[in-house]
Amino acid sequence: MDILEAIGVFAFAISGAVVAMEEKFDLFGIYVMAAITAMGGGILRDAILNEGLPLFFTSEWTWGVIFLGGSFAIFLRKNVLNQMVFVTIDAIGLAAFAISAAASMIQSGQNTMVILFAACVTGAGGGMVRDIIVNRKPAIFCYDIYAVAAVVGGIALICFQHFYEMSIAILVSWTITFMIRMFCFWKKVHLPRVHVKISTE
Repeated sequence: MDILEAIGVFAFAISGAVVAMEEKFDLFGIYVMAAITAMGGGILRDAILNEGLPLFFTSEWTWGVIFLGGSFAIFLRKNVLNQMVFVTIDAIGLAAFAISAAASMIQSGQNTMVILFAACVTGAGGGMVRDIIVNRKPAIFCYDIYAVAAVVGGIALICFQHFYEMSIAILVSWTITFMIRMFCFWKKVHLPRVHVKISTE
């Protein structure tokens, strides 16, 4: 699981750093946003589920991976600021975190609701906190198929782990989550919106 979590941390650190650069944050702000995006979802999950100290505060490698991700974004900013590159990196992080969290909950014997909650919050929570901090409407509530992809990936893992070895089930579920996110971005697929006009009378 460490490899999958490291991929998620690295990818989301890049994502957070890119948004910080778009908002013209200074160097300190860039690395702070990298950390918040990379670990925000896991911190929310662990706090709500009372899982003890989050990985962010206990892991020996997390800070290093966040620093590498933030630095990668800074030095290759002309490339990662491209929208397709940004979304691809973000989708890698989403899938890695969602499936890693779901697998961890399955292996600890949690029920289906907890598994899907962990997949959703871990995958989408960091990006949501990132958007709120920079005063953007969280994309997962407006136009992106994001949290839904995490939940579908969690469901896939729950199903596939009954028929395949966990490593294979994780790989297939990660691929499904990633492909859903990328396909929906590419085809501009989003959930229906409900429009309402409030009367002033």
